[in-house]
Amino acid sequence: MKKFSNAFLKCINETQITSVRVGEDRTKFTGIWMVEVNGRIFGRSYYGASGSWYTRFLNGDTGDIKCGKEIIPVTGVQPSDLDTITEAINKGYEKKYLVKAYNKKWVDGLREAERVNRTIEFIPV
Repeated sequence: MKKFSNAFLKCINETQITSVRVGEDRTKFTGIWMVEVNGRIFGRSYYGASGSWYTRFLNGDTGDIKCGKEIIPVTGVQPSDLDTITEAINKGYEKKYLVKAYNKKWVDGLREAERVNRTIEFIPV
């Protein structure tokens, strides 16, 4: 199984808004919040809209994540260990995004069950 490079993981950890695009028809990236936990990268969809990066991954589309100048091709899957890794992901969001007080409502929102259920793990291909 491929892994993200340490340099790419460092970029994810140091960059507030990382970008994703999904599907062969997408040329533009969408900025989202991503966190790294134990060498794995996760994102959560706030709204889960049809046609969003989240639903496109669920439908089996491939995509890319971009951090800095590096673009990595990925698939997106719901983690099989979501029950056990959720707390670590929640803590990752808190650590990374609560450095700004106005992010609190968004960080709290990402901890809600419906958004936890919309967790995607990005897997390099």
